Amino acid sequence: MASTTDRRVLLGVSGGVDSCAAALLLRSSGYEPLGVRLILKEKEDRLDEARLKGLDSLGIPVVEVDGRDVFRSSVVEPFLEAYERSTTPNPCVICNERVKFRLLFEEADRRGIHLVGTGHYAGITPYRDGSAISRAEIGGKDQSYMLYRLPSEWLGRLIFPLENLSKPEVRDLVFREFDDEELRSGDSQDICFIPGSLESFLDGNLREEAGPGPMISLDGDVLGRHRGLCRYTEGQRKGLGLGGGPWFVVRKDRSENALILGREADTSVVRIGFSMLKWQHKVNEGSVYMIQHRYRSAPVPAVLSRLSQDSAEVLLEKPTRGVAPGQSLVLYDGPCLLGGGIIDRVYSR
Repeated sequence: MASTTDRRVLLGVSGGVDSCAAALLLRSSGYEPLGVRLILKEKEDRLDEARLKGLDSLGIPVVEVDGRDVFRSSVVEPFLEAYERSTTPNPCVICNERVKFRLLFEEADRRGIHLVGTGHYAGITPYRDGSAISRAEIGGKDQSYMLYRLPSEWLGRLIFPLENLSKPEVRDLVFREFDDEELRSGDSQDICFIPGSLESFLDGNLREEAGPGPMISLDGDVLGRHRGLCRYTEGQRKGLGLGGGPWFVVRKDRSENALILGREADTSVVRIGFSMLKWQHKVNEGSVYMIQHRYRSAPVPAVLSRLSQDSAEVLLEKPTRGVAPGQSLVLYDGPCLLGGGIIDRVYSR
């Protein structure tokens, strides 16, 4: 293992503005970044290629690691299987745990490099007797939610250079270094392996799908036909194509292949159950934490009302909406990330 005075950082770089800005910030802070580009899909972006060449010209080398096989087996296939079960998965949290960070740490260990960094908007802060991933609260963009499944033993080796920057500041930094207006543009896709629409991707890749079925109100009235349960998510309002609304997806009845619809108030939940638990720090049953049930949802207070080795449940102080099985339920102690799991049960009371 490298010494604590080693200034080398193995940095995951995709070629996007965020990871390139992270490399530039590390270099300006006296670190020696080595960029590692993980090859996870076949087609690469022209601007990403240009930015990576720009890093190389500035003396920041970039090497490649092929992760396509593990990415397909660990992320893409489980993503499709989740949709076949009519849940709404978040592939990024699984990819960070099983593919991206794992490959980066394996490469760092192979090279004897202690620190591993990425262009995520998050921070590392002292917490209890060690370190915790923390929210990036200054720049208005926070991605700590996506990192809750990382093993706790990695936390002391992580570095996130973008913690205190906003997206416009990141773009300006890349522009100043590369002096090319075009290279400051571009954003990461919501789901990186889907080149077009989610619906088209599902059409071409799902192996099993129940197909169309009835849309039924909570009162039992048949309102129309859905196009397949996997194409809808709990709390959804847009795209239902019904009159007399607005209608919202309350739940999916797989046994009857039915989409159950109601009004906005009918989508509220007060208890959320979750499993596939991952804890970076100890949590206690009966304690109040800030919880987040979607990447872009606002954190809200909740009691960890039940905790076992395999599953847990939170009781919210106020009802919330848009909670979908398959998404992640993540717990925080103030700004510090504690862990969480995959939502598998929701309750309206």
